[in-house]
Amino acid sequence: MAGGHQSVQEFRGNLKYDEAMRAAGQSVFLVVNIFLLYCVVDSISQWRLENPDQATHPTLLLLLATCPFLFVRGLYGVMSGVLPIFNYFNWKNYGPRGLVDSFVISEYIMATTMEWTTCTLLMLIYLTSRNDPKKDDWEMYEGKKGRSRDNGSVDV
Repeated sequence: MAGGHQSVQEFRGNLKYDEAMRAAGQSVFLVVNIFLLYCVVDSISQWRLENPDQATHPTLLLLLATCPFLFVRGLYGVMSGVLPIFNYFNWKNYGPRGLVDSFVISEYIMATTMEWTTCTLLMLIYLTSRNDPKKDDWEMYEGKKGRSRDNGSVDV
């Protein structure tokens, strides 16, 4: 939408199409985040079934904590393509000194804050997964549980 048009007339002529494309793209983002929530909840339930005596892995809890922030960000993205009050290309969102305060506040709260909070939570996964088994440990575990390395027989 920004800078993709050669003239003001072309911009105005394509604005509705551009807004619809933005809403569609943000809708895909929102659907992906809903699917992420499903996957995280399913992983937590699998963890609890496989490890009934242990607390839920903190990485799964961090992933679960990101879901509301991503949902708000996706919802705001859809609204920014549909509702004029959240749209950069609505001239009413501009005052004599630039963007009006209400637009900037909504953008910071519902977009930027959601993105940075999610980023921080995802970066914390580094700390929660430091003691997780490394790939070599998993291969050795699978080797002991499944096939014997020397004769190919399966342990029962």
